[in-house]
Amino acid sequence: MKSKIKWRTIIALILMYVAIIMNWQWAWGILFLLWVIPDLTSGVTYFIEPIDKRKNRFLYWFIIISWILMAIYSFSVLFIDYEQYYY
Repeated sequence: MKSKIKWRTIIALILMYVAIIMNWQWAWGILFLLWVIPDLTSGVTYFIEPIDKRKNRFLYWFIIISWILMAIYSFSVLFIDYEQYYY
């Protein structure tokens, strides 16, 4: 059986390498949102192992909220100059 080429996954992986090289923090925000949106509709998230909302309600929502907060932080670097706080 011949496997299909996963173009979206390959392109996303290449873009993540570019984001690391270019130090584009906002790109991680996009990735976090791409994880969160389908998980909200399916009720299952994957963080090391599958976490079902019905069986592990607290952990599921803790992971989802964490990813949303990480996305917001990643996007915030576009608007806030954090370097001023370090010098």
